[in-house]
Amino acid sequence: MKLKAIFLFGLLAIGFGCSEDDLTRLDPGRVVPENYFQNEQQIESAILSAYSTLRSGPLVSRWYFFINDLRDDHHLATSSLTVLLSIPGGNAAATDFEMTEHWTALYLLIHRANTALDGIEANTTVSEEVKATLAGEARFLRGWAYNELATQWGGVPIYTTRLTTLDGFQPRSTREEAFAQAQADLQFAAENLPETRSDATLGRATRGSALGILGRSYMQTDNLDQAKTALEAIVASNQYALVEDFGDLFVEENDFTTESLFEVVYAPIGDYNWNGFGTGDGSDSKSVRAQEYGKAWRNVAPTSDLVNLYENELAGCDYTDPRLRETVIFEGDTYANGTEVFDDARPNSPAIDYHGTNVNASFYKYEVYYKQDPGEFYTSTTNYILMRYADVLLLLAEIEARQGDLDAARGYVNQVRSRVGLPDLENSCVPNDDQQELITAIIDERGKELASESIRARDLRRWDRYGVIDAANYLEYWTDRELLLPIPLQEIVTNTEISQADQNPGYN
Repeated sequence: MKLKAIFLFGLLAIGFGCSEDDLTRLDPGRVVPENYFQNEQQIESAILSAYSTLRSGPLVSRWYFFINDLRDDHHLATSSLTVLLSIPGGNAAATDFEMTEHWTALYLLIHRANTALDGIEANTTVSEEVKATLAGEARFLRGWAYNELATQWGGVPIYTTRLTTLDGFQPRSTREEAFAQAQADLQFAAENLPETRSDATLGRATRGSALGILGRSYMQTDNLDQAKTALEAIVASNQYALVEDFGDLFVEENDFTTESLFEVVYAPIGDYNWNGFGTGDGSDSKSVRAQEYGKAWRNVAPTSDLVNLYENELAGCDYTDPRLRETVIFEGDTYANGTEVFDDARPNSPAIDYHGTNVNASFYKYEVYYKQDPGEFYTSTTNYILMRYADVLLLLAEIEARQGDLDAARGYVNQVRSRVGLPDLENSCVPNDDQQELITAIIDERGKELASESIRARDLRRWDRYGVIDAANYLEYWTDRELLLPIPLQEIVTNTEISQADQNPGYN
């Protein structure tokens, strides 16, 4: 009874001692963006927060490679995982959970970059030179995100400052405006980021990172001359070179090679955070790429189109492209330093036609087969390369071929082929005598060199959009609606400046 009386007295004291203003008053000492950015370290912490979003599950640790790869002709979905059913084959819908998360994470990255940029602008204690470099880093991340949004969805809402109120929603831009924002950000980044990074900052964007994504963005808008300028600046910088061994690019021990322009960093700390947006409550430090595409779960497998793309003795060449076995592992191959034999026992593993023979195969690239049996579950710490120098060379080859300088185009392709010991195009079994043959050879070369690196789908769509190919020759389900993904229904419902009329063509 005494305890009840004391408790009741306490409640009465609170009730009579507090006014409504007291109950709604905010702590004047609380940390908010407006009073946080007092020094360089605090600005850097905001930028690193944006990097953590890049590494989250809805972005590069999981949905990024599914959403990109399963819209091309080289990846086959082999399980009933929702995203694997909704993305390929023209089945994407505005209600898809994974695409909505992917969209949301891209805007979270933009929000964090904008928060850092607002803080940089308001700061009066850090030197203008340091602020410009940090702003370049934030704008690189924002530019990468807008380039992804424009590539996948076309026109999107554009935010260049931190959204703080519900009346701050923006309408949908045009595709051209979205790419223009990305390109302006990336150009600013290229002008203000350092050429190289020290050990303490490896993995953070450089001038080459910005120029690479900028060149890729210009290719998406078919601005070949501007793309050429950005990409040639990478070559002229002498900061990048092809690594000697192609397979060394995709293993845990070889992060930050001379070929890497930008990669997402993983570390042997913690584990994969299945439900994380990189919000500070257990950010991902590992990727599940190895188990999703490998023997462990094998939710995605290579297609016949991929394995038969490589030059091969079975196809009448007098040599076989060694990149095939660095990309794909076949049933019966040994792995784990020769101690295991690969078998494809999963019931969801359809055989593929390999030059007239039914075979079982899985992806080898970004796996751990080179050193161990991954078992039933494997989270990898292999950094994921978002752009590398071979891509730069092959984009330059495409530009030269499409603009008519066939010798220059072959020169760029031959650099990539030479690294793996293949004969030059002129001495190969690949037709390349005239302009159209050479463009086709470059399209195929990109497929072989960059297989399963989340590039092929965006290539097919830009080539179709600008008349380089007919995507229906590569994707049997192709219609023009496949150029873009549907705007998530969540965005249409939440954003007061967008309605169903803003949806991409062909989607409800």
